[in-house]
Amino acid sequence: MGNILIVEDDDNIRKLVTVNLSKRGYDVFESGDGNQAMSLFRQKTFDLVLLDLGLPGMSGVDVCIWIRARSDVPIIVLSGMRDEELKVTALDAGADDYITKPFGHEELLARVRAVLRRATPHTSELGREKVQIAGLTIDFETRRVRVGDEDISLTKTEYALLVELANHPDAVVDHNTLLGRVWGPQYRDANHYLHIYLGRVRKKLGVHGDLLETIPGVGYRLQFNKKADS
Repeated sequence: MGNILIVEDDDNIRKLVTVNLSKRGYDVFESGDGNQAMSLFRQKTFDLVLLDLGLPGMSGVDVCIWIRARSDVPIIVLSGMRDEELKVTALDAGADDYITKPFGHEELLARVRAVLRRATPHTSELGREKVQIAGLTIDFETRRVRVGDEDISLTKTEYALLVELANHPDAVVDHNTLLGRVWGPQYRDANHYLHIYLGRVRKKLGVHGDLLETIPGVGYRLQFNKKADS
């Protein structure tokens, strides 16, 4: 079903999560600190990383940044801290989701399934192979996004967001619809996810970032008929 790396310094939590995921058919690899996690990451290919923020030595945020610089593998951050600013920091660092300890095993499994579902290749609901808007090209078959002649590296969640908007040409997609389609129905009203991720997509699209329009208090729109600034 997939390889999962869990990076957690609490032996009891790490073992309990490992047992529960293994029972569901996942191949789980364990690490108690950031350095060991990076070593494992160099050796194997993972489908998901569960990453504690409060690691000894190298912080979980630093590990997240290190992984994200090398891979678009989905990352779910685990933390005992409920600070909203810390959640934003983790998401800004490239995490795909955030779960606060203590968490129920069914909740964790639901998050894991949701993240892995987003990471599964899918095609446009409109049945098109690609979309071209100004200098932006979204190729649904190859999952490549290009600005001009340059490939743009998007994480799986960033790509899923862009595709969801591309599937509704020039239409405003409201916050809860986007959250439900990309993250899942349990993320209703978690608008900070959209703010952070669409901000990252805009930045990566460069001069074409203004094709992503914010409709304050409502949602977002990908403008098919607007020429990006050059």
